[in-house]
Amino acid sequence: MSGSDLAALVRSYLDDDEVALLPDEPDREHRLNTWRYGVPEGPIDVTAVVAALHLVHLELQKRWSGQDASGTFYAWYDEQAGQLRCSLASASPDRLPFGAPYRSTFDAAEIVALAAADPSPGLVAWKELETVESVAASSVDQDRPSPFPVWVAPVG
Repeated sequence: MSGSDLAALVRSYLDDDEVALLPDEPDREHRLNTWRYGVPEGPIDVTAVVAALHLVHLELQKRWSGQDASGTFYAWYDEQAGQLRCSLASASPDRLPFGAPYRSTFDAAEIVALAAADPSPGLVAWKELETVESVAASSVDQDRPSPFPVWVAPVG
């Protein structure tokens, strides 16, 4: 797979007719709407992948325009798995279903650049692994890893 194939994979998100906003069924919504794309070794066409993410967002906007439904289309880079991931949730950008701290960004290129900069997707050296605390942790710890970026785009 080449870096430009990653853009085609992202666009294929639109081929799934089962993608749905299911505010009363968050677990099912997550299972139906979360896609994982393996990141190829070698160059990634960042511009093409960013354009594909924006295209998917615009098409999802069209699907739910005029309906009484809203949510967030979002993408992030899972460094441990070496995957660009996309999902759609019936949640606002600040309430996405992550168990770790994240930081919303409106710059899709920031996410794709992380994938493009990974010299060995899916391989993380032991010395680079960090402990991540649950968002529900009550203590504020200055040594916690910084939140990972998530590109967010409201839908509906």
